[in-house]
Amino acid sequence: MQGVLPTQCRDFMNKQYWQRFFKKIKKEGQQNEFFEWYGNYDSYNHLFKKYIKVEDSVFHAGCGKSLLSEQLYDNGICKNITNVDYEKISLDQMRKRSENKRPEMTFQCMSLTEEINIQSEQFDVILDKGTLDAIFPDEETPQVNTYIANMLRILKKNGKFIIISLLQDHILKTLLQLQVNIQIYECVIEKSKLYPFFIVIDKSEQKSIQFYQLQKEVQTISIKQTQEIIKKIQLQNHFVTSIHKLRQSQSFTLDIWDNNNKQTPRYKLDIYDNDDSKILLQKTCGCFIVPQGREQSFLFGTEQGHKELIKQMKMSRCVIARMNPGHKFSNMKQVQQELSEPMKQLIPKGCTNIPCPFLTDGDEIGEKNIIFEADDCIVEELIIDDIKYRRLIIKSALDLIQCEAKIINNKVDNSYLDFEAYVAIVAGLAFNQAKEVLILGGGVGLLSRFINQHFGVKVTNIELSDDIVNIAKTFFDFENTDSETLVCCDALDYVDQTLECHQYDTIIVDINASQANQLSPPKQFLSAEFLKKLRTLLTPQGIIIINVLDSQKELTQLPWDLYYSRKCENEINEIFYLINAQKEKKEVDGKEIDVIDKRLLDEIAQQLKKSMVNFSKGKWDNSMNLASEIDNIRLKHPIFKTQAFQTQDALLVQDGEIINNRKDFYQEDLKKVQKKKHNRRRKN
Repeated sequence: MQGVLPTQCRDFMNKQYWQRFFKKIKKEGQQNEFFEWYGNYDSYNHLFKKYIKVEDSVFHAGCGKSLLSEQLYDNGICKNITNVDYEKISLDQMRKRSENKRPEMTFQCMSLTEEINIQSEQFDVILDKGTLDAIFPDEETPQVNTYIANMLRILKKNGKFIIISLLQDHILKTLLQLQVNIQIYECVIEKSKLYPFFIVIDKSEQKSIQFYQLQKEVQTISIKQTQEIIKKIQLQNHFVTSIHKLRQSQSFTLDIWDNNNKQTPRYKLDIYDNDDSKILLQKTCGCFIVPQGREQSFLFGTEQGHKELIKQMKMSRCVIARMNPGHKFSNMKQVQQELSEPMKQLIPKGCTNIPCPFLTDGDEIGEKNIIFEADDCIVEELIIDDIKYRRLIIKSALDLIQCEAKIINNKVDNSYLDFEAYVAIVAGLAFNQAKEVLILGGGVGLLSRFINQHFGVKVTNIELSDDIVNIAKTFFDFENTDSETLVCCDALDYVDQTLECHQYDTIIVDINASQANQLSPPKQFLSAEFLKKLRTLLTPQGIIIINVLDSQKELTQLPWDLYYSRKCENEINEIFYLINAQKEKKEVDGKEIDVIDKRLLDEIAQQLKKSMVNFSKGKWDNSMNLASEIDNIRLKHPIFKTQAFQTQDALLVQDGEIINNRKDFYQEDLKKVQKKKHNRRRKN
């Protein structure tokens, strides 16, 4: 096809280009002169049968020399088809092919990017296969608005606008802005390097987006989720088309599915090409199989851990394979056999170590059993180093373990906390001597029970999901008592209902996002408006503790005057401790700036130091060093600068005097410079 495709996107808008295009195809002896963008009828016949009825009137927009209309006609899908294109020569040729064989099919020559002389609501189906992509090559194409407006105008009220498109960013953005119902199908075209999407738009009153991903059940998703999923698919497809090429520091993720489970992929493969050019030249490849139960460890569950593992493997291409929850695996031999075929597809060109080796940590895959499965979650038990653990996993976020409990004698061990982040949350109790705690996002109550039993604190848990509440009681031994309750309620509603009715010494926000790689908690729980409401629920010495998971680095600063933080070393979580301090302002150089009394910071430091002693005496699991966690808590905001040229986040006051005044710093710096000059003169 070299020399046939345009040299620039805007050639698609040029009538002369299309005349040359079809002549060149015929001249160069292609299989035939009829060109099919994005696959032929067979690629989509199951979807055409679903959305087009025999009696429908169909408007084929930008038909060109595609055989699609003929195939729809000949296969009995529909016969009342109007074919439209602005390139008259090709249109006349297509008309002659059908004038005797397909009498109900008509042809019209017109430009669809200008006003068209067709009455409104004339057609049941509008079919666009590649036309939108051709007339909308980039964002600077105003004619596309006329085209879409024309199509929606001539479409009947309950009609379907079918678009087959690559969904480049600007096209997806335009379609998602329409006030319509959209269904999107991921498609694979056999022996093609193009990966189009099949989009169905209707003008019904229901405004929603349904996404049909390959081997997955239909999802109703938001605009942002649609953009994220499509971008992920496009990146994956881009990788697949050049999968055998090694590229320095290239990385990608692939899901491997089986035919028996359309909710969760069986394996997740993280593919890394080495960043060492010398190792890359060796053209070697290997697969590391992560044992079940070890997915969240530093080496296998973090980006930094993966880098360390890649260094250890010393392969040009490293594939890290994870066995996903919701599936059963018999033994290592079975896993290797199932991964052998995908590995053949991932081997780089010229690979020097075929068959590629399978590596793992130990000889076994780990023991795991599913003890409960619902539409949206899984409860499983696994054994690691002869210790039994029970986990809750949400299917929409397989990379995240919602909670993990150690099981002894078939009971939850309440002396154990599953995550480093939970240990850091408990360390936050060192800021005050809490008597009553509120947890928003209580989950199955493991954190609540630990705090209740080891600190004698009354705890109220708020959990949105009724299913999670039932799982907590059935599989994680939770029972409501006078000092510990788990309430099924929306956290936002609960806060609104509790305002001015009750106060807590500590409020913990531990709410997960609905999808992996999204900011947790969602932004509404980090807004100034919501945090202001939480402040009214605090006692004067109260504190808010927030568990933040921010893999995309969306969060820059919290709308709060004084807070501390603890960054987890082996997890991507960061715990924030918001101090309920009274805010003061002072005008400096015509600008208001916060004022912090150093005595408050000293008192907090004293309280934390005192708590370190008390927290070292607890009867909890030996693996948790709460005193060390407290010692790692640092002031996050404001940051007090110590140099004259740096702008202060806040003024630090001691005994009524500002002790971080930029003028004072400047004078001190000036004295140092003068002293150095004086010493040089003496030496000379």
